[in-house]
Amino acid sequence: MRKMLFISVLITLAMIAVCAPISYAQDKPENSAALQGFDPVLLVQGKEVKGDEKLSISKSGFKYLFTNPENKAKFEKEPKMYEIQMAGECPVVPGADGNPDIFSVYKERIYIFASENCRTSFKGNPEQYLKP
Repeated sequence: MRKMLFISVLITLAMIAVCAPISYAQDKPENSAALQGFDPVLLVQGKEVKGDEKLSISKSGFKYLFTNPENKAKFEKEPKMYEIQMAGECPVVPGADGNPDIFSVYKERIYIFASENCRTSFKGNPEQYLKP
């Protein structure tokens, strides 16, 4: 039992070290678009298309851009489908803020990560990090 606990602690510490969480809030201006400016409605469909600054919404601390009024309306109608999941926390390092420019779409949902290493780990086995 002790050995399993020790191994579990080591794995957790290794993940924290590898992912090296960085506070997004310190690095980006408040009015910067999340998701590298891609339209989240198209992003969940697998399309990376930049949105328009004139068609934007700020929600839960993130600014989203849209390519057209229809996509903006879809987001407003069902934001849970299109917004960044997990309240912007990194799924690999629970409690760490994700950087909205480091993202991945999995099962039509957008997740953000504390680092590129976190995103790589997530892509290797997403279900491991999304267990309830």
